[in-house]
Amino acid sequence: MEWGLEWLEQAGSGIAAALIQPFGYVAVLLVLLLALRQIRAERRLFHARLTAWPGRLLAALPAGLAVGVLVSTAVLFLGVDLNADAVIWLWCVSLLLGLVRLRFAAAAYGAGLVAFLQWLSGWFDWSGSPELIKRLAASLASFDAAGLLLIAGLLLPAEALLLWRSSRRLAGPVIVDGKRGRPIGGWRIDAVWPVPLLLLVPAAGTSAGAAELPWTPLFWSLGEPQGWALLGLPVVIGSVWRTTSLLPAAKAARTARELLWTGLIAAVAGAAAAQWELLLPAAAAAVPALREIASFIERSREAAASPLYAHEGNGLRVLAVLPGSSGAQLGIEPGEIVSKVNGTAVRTPEELYDGLLANPAFCKIELLNHEGHVRFVQRARYENEHHQLGLVLAPFEDAAYTVSGAPRSLIGLLPWSRPFRRRGGSAPAAEVAHTAPASDPAAAEGRPSDAGSAAQD
Repeated sequence: MEWGLEWLEQAGSGIAAALIQPFGYVAVLLVLLLALRQIRAERRLFHARLTAWPGRLLAALPAGLAVGVLVSTAVLFLGVDLNADAVIWLWCVSLLLGLVRLRFAAAAYGAGLVAFLQWLSGWFDWSGSPELIKRLAASLASFDAAGLLLIAGLLLPAEALLLWRSSRRLAGPVIVDGKRGRPIGGWRIDAVWPVPLLLLVPAAGTSAGAAELPWTPLFWSLGEPQGWALLGLPVVIGSVWRTTSLLPAAKAARTARELLWTGLIAAVAGAAAAQWELLLPAAAAAVPALREIASFIERSREAAASPLYAHEGNGLRVLAVLPGSSGAQLGIEPGEIVSKVNGTAVRTPEELYDGLLANPAFCKIELLNHEGHVRFVQRARYENEHHQLGLVLAPFEDAAYTVSGAPRSLIGLLPWSRPFRRRGGSAPAAEVAHTAPASDPAAAEGRPSDAGSAAQD
């Protein structure tokens, strides 16, 4: 009972200290900026909004909180020797890395670099250095960076689980440029989560817990102080993924498998560094390297695949469906092909519109599903419904805009950064409707001509 009351007091102190710092708010802001960027792109590319930023936050925040509880519980029994300086070092390094590549803002990369800097700093004598340098060196040496590696390793399998479970709510359609300049449809998965951690750490002094712990954490040595505290550590995990060859759920499942096995190895590397100090430099390189290996494998697979969201000679490929529209109520899925409407074969948007006009009060649609099998959907039509049932078709040659590449760094998420660009030679009329022939010779032949642009952001 005494330990439980002490735990509540320390938890309150740790949470209050974390709320005072700006890092947790930066993590939430990152998720919001990604959602707003996707919304701006959709309005320009499709003249409609398929993403809602409150939904993105509701998808990311509870999931990140759940992972934070799981990892924090694991650390209760493992134990890490961290302090407030470790939080500052991790976030400063992560934000600097995020200016290079957006995915480098994740905890795995920051923890690896902080651990390497601490190991490297131990080889020098800073006594004759300027006061600022000495203070930075002392701050860097004041915590066990192996604890950061352990946490980063534990977070990677959790990231794989979140990606597998939450991909549909974090995905949005895009149009990208292919290798040969053709516009390709695809999906972007903003799989980024803020994770609040509450970590059991050794402490001494008046702020330390007076009640004795009912257990001894695995990585606490007997020579460490008997006091303990709970440290709030907000982190960011995840990355932005893009696919033109798979459905979002299939892309997430495949990527999650690679993240899972590399994450398990990274967790073992972090635990080994926490147990044996000599392994710190090896683990500092292994944890971010394993994360990059998973990314490289997925990028290579995506580049070798043929584009999915392209029109073929047997109908119109659906890229996305507006939420709440007639198409959504009919159960039409992204990736399916609309082959006939009210008995009329459709190969262009005009033929789709003409087929719907053939019976203004009712529509019967013949679809080819993901397995290539024919299925039928039908419903009554009502006044003021979307003229194309809310279907967002795969792009045609006259698509006026494509996304302007991935948000390669944190700067690319700022409000004044344009998430789209005008294609050279595109007709102004393409901004309103796609009227080009509804076939892509490269896609119809199954050639992987345009899939190379579908890389991880």
